[in-house]
Amino acid sequence: YEGEDTDIVSIEYDSRKVKKGSLFCCIPGAILDGHSFAQGAIDNGATALLVERDLQVSVPQIVVKNARKAMAEMAAAFYGYPQREMMMLGVTGTNGKTTTTHVIESIFIENHKVGLIGTLYYKLNGEIRKSKDTTPEPPDLQAILREMADLDFSYCFMETSSHGIEFHRLQGCRFRVALFTNLTQDHLDYHKTMENYLNAKLKLFRWLGEEDFAVINIDDPYGGRFVEATRANVLTYGIYSPADIMARDIHYDINGTRYTLVTPKGEIDIRTRLLGRFNVYNALAGVGTAVAEGIDLEQIKRGLERPIRVAGRMEMVDRGQPFTVVVDYAHTPDGMENVLGLARGLNPRKLITVFGCGGDRDKEKRPIMGGVAARFSDEIILTADNPRNEDPLQILAEIRKGCDSASVTEIVDRRSAIQHVIAM
Repeated sequence: YEGEDTDIVSIEYDSRKVKKGSLFCCIPGAILDGHSFAQGAIDNGATALLVERDLQVSVPQIVVKNARKAMAEMAAAFYGYPQREMMMLGVTGTNGKTTTTHVIESIFIENHKVGLIGTLYYKLNGEIRKSKDTTPEPPDLQAILREMADLDFSYCFMETSSHGIEFHRLQGCRFRVALFTNLTQDHLDYHKTMENYLNAKLKLFRWLGEEDFAVINIDDPYGGRFVEATRANVLTYGIYSPADIMARDIHYDINGTRYTLVTPKGEIDIRTRLLGRFNVYNALAGVGTAVAEGIDLEQIKRGLERPIRVAGRMEMVDRGQPFTVVVDYAHTPDGMENVLGLARGLNPRKLITVFGCGGDRDKEKRPIMGGVAARFSDEIILTADNPRNEDPLQILAEIRKGCDSASVTEIVDRRSAIQHVIAM
């Protein structure tokens, strides 16, 4: 391209957000190809394009083999590599990422300015801001990290999804600690096999250096694979297998959980409001990160015993009604079994489950989740859960295949389904 140099004022991957002076990244996708929106981006003011093939356009083009990877590298450079100005901790696994990052936040926030990036939102030292992806696209991620760096944050705790890893959203980031929660069936619509899904997660641990830390759930059947995959210093946690960090003498009730926390730093009694065995694992994961960073036992205890409220994670809804209402985000067979198993273990007179499965996602798990619901529930209400481009009735039919002879009612409209179950 022959012409004058031009300043780039922003890096965009959505042509609708382009302004005068933007670099527009043409990202190929499964449904939409960003190259198709190049001219629209130019019309909106884009002064350069990132492309994987030459286009007939009037602005400079940067041609690369992998636009996603290049966009991530460029975004990191554009924002001045903010991740180099703080410690990055990545949490990966099928379930528990969100609660685990909140546990870590609760422990660290006493003495540090901390940021959190995850499924529900991102947080700046406890202050919630809206987010739209578990692992944001690189320009969004780097903008958030720059905001944290400018506020002199010491740590960023980040949920790292398999999609985020595979789509190069973390390119340019360097992690001090990587944490593995568990691995069960999910996202096979994209990964196709559990081995592919596992390998996506393992990449985070292969990126670590010898001076870094890997915190690994050794009770999980895949835990050993993560130990083998990393050069980092390994800290294991578990309940049943011998581990560096363990919970002993666990007692559960409706108000929370009591146990003795065993760590390389010593033992201490914990009373937390987090419910269920799966939350013991999430707490142990958070403790592993704190141990890796040299935090003392008393501060760890205070962090675990603070109220840690995570929207949609065993969230109690109390409006004075004479029955218990719990909202949980469980969207995998394993997650559902954890939640409903906990609910059944509290010996309710009746357990009614309202749920659905998302469209355009792993279809194999639908009848499995139906089977889990049937095993624990007295009654099931099947309803829509973001059907996207699929027929919601077809989704419910696939779930129902696993429900056997359970009492099942189908109410597609979610609001109506919730009204129905409350009336029951």
